[in-house]
Amino acid sequence: MAITYFQPEVWSSTLLSVLSKNLVFGGTPCVNRDYEGTIQNAGDTVHIVSVADPTILDYTKDTDLTVQVLTDAEQTLLINQAKAFAFEIDDIDRRQVVSGGALMTEAAQRAAFGLADKADQYVAGLMAGAAGNTLGVIDVSSTATNVYDLFLVPASVKLDEANVPTAGRFAVVAPAMYGKLLLDARFVKANESGGNALHNGIVGEAAGFTIFKSNNSFQANRTAITTTTASGAKSLTSAAGTWNQGDVGLTVTGTGSGAANAIASVNADGSVATCTVNSTASATVTDFALTGGGKLAIAGSNIATSYAEQISKVEAFRPEKRFADALKGLHLYGAKVVRPTALVIASVKTA
Repeated sequence: MAITYFQPEVWSSTLLSVLSKNLVFGGTPCVNRDYEGTIQNAGDTVHIVSVADPTILDYTKDTDLTVQVLTDAEQTLLINQAKAFAFEIDDIDRRQVVSGGALMTEAAQRAAFGLADKADQYVAGLMAGAAGNTLGVIDVSSTATNVYDLFLVPASVKLDEANVPTAGRFAVVAPAMYGKLLLDARFVKANESGGNALHNGIVGEAAGFTIFKSNNSFQANRTAITTTTASGAKSLTSAAGTWNQGDVGLTVTGTGSGAANAIASVNADGSVATCTVNSTASATVTDFALTGGGKLAIAGSNIATSYAEQISKVEAFRPEKRFADALKGLHLYGAKVVRPTALVIASVKTA
């Protein structure tokens, strides 16, 4: 039996469209796709070249200018993420619907949503680990106006101080933080919020940011984190991306440590955090755990992160030992935080 309900060139475009619509951290305006180019295989590299700023000189009439030789620098965006799906629909099941392609369409769209969710988690983790500005821990649990007062406005100031353009700024918050924002009368009353109103429960713009909500705005509690020193400043080591800038100020506990040990700093790649531990000089501190990091809020500009993706392959086939139509797809992508100073992160207490 032929595969009746499948056209590869149409489905590839459709799946990529559905995937892109469901991206938050990996979508517009949170990232740019300036260097996407043509991606053929996992492991491909996108080269990002930048030049140094020209020096501004004092000019004296009738005097030759010193001509500067500009230097350049290169960053690489590695297409190192490859995710796939593969499913089949039995011929009998397909016959039960009015349109033979309906089940295949729904399943493919769900697959595209799943790919988007994985990509969003990846990009969110990169942003969290590389953000150049942190607001530490903010508490919006009891006062709705704190979302605006403690996050949006301070984040805007951080970006202004880093000379980040105002165009293309975004903020992504967890649903609980989004709900707090909707309780702020300044945003839900048309006569108070004017042109940038947040009407009918739809978050639009505030404090110069386009605001999104995402369930990927979090980093779970972490346990069994190792340390290599015995007292004083600890280096808490783990895989890259384990820590984020919003962890600064959070409390960690561990065997052999005292109470109220706060994280002092986090490496840009999220692999190492340091903190001062209350312990005796001879104590061996192990099994660190961090709680309360949980939800994150990330704000910034689309100049901070470059993202590149494509549906590399979408294929329909008939499994050899089944009476069924099957579909499989491969999604290749990668991202790079190229301007960390254009990102701001906060760890948020919402309850």
